[in-house]
Amino acid sequence: MSDAQQGSRAAALSAARRASVRYRTSPWPGRLHVTGHRPSSHLDPALTFLGGATGARHLLELPGTRILVGCGLLAGPDALWRRNFSPVPDELHAVGAVILPSADLGHAGFLPQLVAEGWQGPVFAMPGTATLLPVALSDAAKQFTEDALAAEAGGWAGPGPAVPPFRAEDVARAVALVRPVEYGTLQKLDGAEFEFGRAGGRLGAAWVRIRAGGRSVVFAGPLGAAEHGLLRPPDPRPRSDALVLAAPSPPGDGHLAGRFAAAVHRAVNRSGSILVPASAVGGERLLTMLEELMAAGKIPKLPVVLDSPAGLSAVEAHQRAEWEHRHELHRGGRVGVPAGLVEQVPDRPSIVVAGLATADSGRVLRHLAELLPDPRNGVVLLGTPVPGTRAAQLASGTRQLKVHGRYVPVRAEVTVLGSTGEFAGPAEVLAWATATPPPETAFVVEGEAAASHAFAKALHAEAGWCAVVPEDGERVLC
Repeated sequence: MSDAQQGSRAAALSAARRASVRYRTSPWPGRLHVTGHRPSSHLDPALTFLGGATGARHLLELPGTRILVGCGLLAGPDALWRRNFSPVPDELHAVGAVILPSADLGHAGFLPQLVAEGWQGPVFAMPGTATLLPVALSDAAKQFTEDALAAEAGGWAGPGPAVPPFRAEDVARAVALVRPVEYGTLQKLDGAEFEFGRAGGRLGAAWVRIRAGGRSVVFAGPLGAAEHGLLRPPDPRPRSDALVLAAPSPPGDGHLAGRFAAAVHRAVNRSGSILVPASAVGGERLLTMLEELMAAGKIPKLPVVLDSPAGLSAVEAHQRAEWEHRHELHRGGRVGVPAGLVEQVPDRPSIVVAGLATADSGRVLRHLAELLPDPRNGVVLLGTPVPGTRAAQLASGTRQLKVHGRYVPVRAEVTVLGSTGEFAGPAEVLAWATATPPPETAFVVEGEAAASHAFAKALHAEAGWCAVVPEDGERVLC
């Protein structure tokens, strides 16, 4: 595509989004909106939190440049979800570089839309993230495109056109901008320098320290559990003047596999199927657990349907990434593949894995519409559902769920399993954070409000830290 064609397409895409009634939403409250702000001339970095309660979009202003740490899709109530489709705010177009902490959509899923509207700067990520990113973004692009086509055909698109946030060609251009950086390697960037450290939890996931003008900020997304079955634990936290820390999820009870097996047996006894909302990239812990349960005879050897555009290719990509980046793994760590893994739903009881994990988009919607009305079936929710999503509605016990413009009765059994054990709980994160001298301020982000405030309170009460939960769109000096 020529530069002229690319510019024309970006302008047309932006115009189409602006013309859609559904997307005419102010990205942030007026008193917090920082559009038009130029990079700070102050010696101290300035930081703006643009990711809502759960997304990772942290804008760091430095003398002469801006860096966006995380470029994720936002999950939550409808007003927040719509911000993924709004035209990219001017201040994001002005960033000089993007740093991706991991390949999951909450940290990287907005990058293709930024690129689709003309941004062409460098994108830095750990090699593991760079390997998985094309699969994760391509899978999401195909699912969003399918959603848009289905919305137009089915009549639930609303008054404006159904426009996916990005397409396959946008993913290709975004991935071409990625520059892999090994952890522990100091990188120079427009008067600043940064380095990655291992965060665990996901292959290629990293914390990042950025230093400029004698000040430093550490950004730490969700940290992996010390006893993660596949990946090594996080590297120690380096000293910094400010710390941006993801609120930890509640710890698991250690009985997840047993409770999952019990849910499967109940559905099989009813001659029903099990649906698990999970993304193709990021569901490796689930697939490994299914393989282990089947191999041990703890659940029947049912067909396991991985229904996503990436499908089996996502599993292959993750297994290849494990070999290429095996320094991140525990000795002998691997992703298991259950026997009978297929991509088409058979006409008999099965375990269906479909994304997105929030159940707000993707092929999981079709399965919800088909399976929820039948009391023989079951839905299993892993992790802590994001408030305002369909997964959270199911977890709260709703008796009906709106899917594809219609309400569907919820008669299937819904089982909420909670933490999968991949990520560190509050005690582990507190120990990791406080093992190093405190920052001047810790900002607790990327979490449901109650969990974020509880963890900020724990940092203050147990370690005497200045810990705050920033408002959406808030700008601070750090």
